Amino acid sequence: MAGCQTAVSNIVMSVVVFLTLQFITPLFKYTPNAILASIIISAVISLVDYQAAILIWKIDKFDFVACMGAFFGVVFVSVEIGLLIA
Repeated sequence: MAGCQTAVSNIVMSVVVFLTLQFITPLFKYTPNAILASIIISAVISLVDYQAAILIWKIDKFDFVACMGAFFGVVFVSVEIGLLIA
């Protein structure tokens, strides 16, 4: 569906996502949380922008500490605590 430009493509994509969630999500009930967490972390690790973190370190050390505190708070505790730390 990449590159589609009409509204119909959005409708088709939303129907596919809905059907996938309806029929695939119940299968995750039997998957341990540690495995789901490792799948999510391995998928998200490529989204981390290391160059931006290095730039923040060079510009302002306090902002870097806040950034790392939020990052580790989200990874090791929860999203709410990570945002609270930030």
